Amino acid sequence: MITIDDMTTWTAEYFAMPENQKKAEKACQRYDRLMVKNIRKMMGDNTEQINIADAATHDPGKVLEKARYETISGAVLDGKKGKVKVDLIYQSAEFIPE
Repeated sequence: MITIDDMTTWTAEYFAMPENQKKAEKACQRYDRLMVKNIRKMMGDNTEQINIADAATHDPGKVLEKARYETISGAVLDGKKGKVKVDLIYQSAEFIPE
């Protein structure tokens, strides 16, 4: 069980760890590769105009989302149990109560 007093401090400490920095770097690389793959697919479909935001929405199986986020279960913030959703791309975190 992870006890979080301040989400901003916890996030900074989380991304200060070398193993989490490597994890975030790999997530960025994977996310970029998947995004390029989606854009190439859109180009192959003879799309006249390609919007980067649309490339993320054309994501069967939520592969981009899985590459971008990590979910840590068993967290407590302000006495509430829940999970932490960590955005590895933008290096931010969000507490999601149960």
